[in-house]
Amino acid sequence: MGEKSFYDLDYIIEVSEQRLDQYTSAYQKVLDKLTHIILIYSAITIFLIPLVQDTALFKILNPVFISFLVVFLLLLFISVYYTIRLLIPVEVAYLSFPRRYYEQFRLELEKTNDDKTIVGDLLKGSYIGELQTAIEINEGIFRAKSRLFYNAIRFALLSIIPYLVCLSFHISRKEENVQKVQLVNSEILRNFMERNTLPQNKTNTSNSTSTTSQTTQLPGIDNSQVIVSTPNIIKENGQKPLETKTPPAKPASR
Repeated sequence: MGEKSFYDLDYIIEVSEQRLDQYTSAYQKVLDKLTHIILIYSAITIFLIPLVQDTALFKILNPVFISFLVVFLLLLFISVYYTIRLLIPVEVAYLSFPRRYYEQFRLELEKTNDDKTIVGDLLKGSYIGELQTAIEINEGIFRAKSRLFYNAIRFALLSIIPYLVCLSFHISRKEENVQKVQLVNSEILRNFMERNTLPQNKTNTSNSTSTTSQTTQLPGIDNSQVIVSTPNIIKENGQKPLETKTPPAKPASR
């Protein structure tokens, strides 16, 4: 293996091609990391609309909640701004077809130079120039996209802090509403049971009173021969009425 030197055009070409591949792949990796930002956005947007509704519909008027919500929306907006800029297409440099060098450029140089060594070195010089231009373009794109990605994910992560504070207010309000609904339902159920229980007790009392004294005080008849009759008792859920057995009539005394 010969000694590597920047006087050697082949070595310059080798190093330049490596650098070009490095910046091109680094630029692609920045775009691949976009899924990290989307994952954060997906977690945040679950309660985004309910949090905004809490303020827009005057459900939560706490100044602390409103302040943190404003900070959260501001940080989220800045993050989305950098994310959109990150997604904007850019012009990436890629190498031309080799045919340009071994046909077009070679034939053009051979018109003025008969030495193939000189023509070869001149072709290498043109190729190195193309490599250098592509490296400079892709290196600038990589730096710009890396800066946009860093800002987008930084503000997205910062927005999580006020988001969690607002979410705690939202959840606590939901718990209070659930407790109030449970208390109201318990009160309604208790009142309903009292209304349904008290009349039944009165009815039973009246029935028992009428049963014990139904024929004992009637004038002009033999109360001992009166057939006992009871009303039909119907439940409110629509079940079949309970049948009451009518006792047989007592034979008349001779």
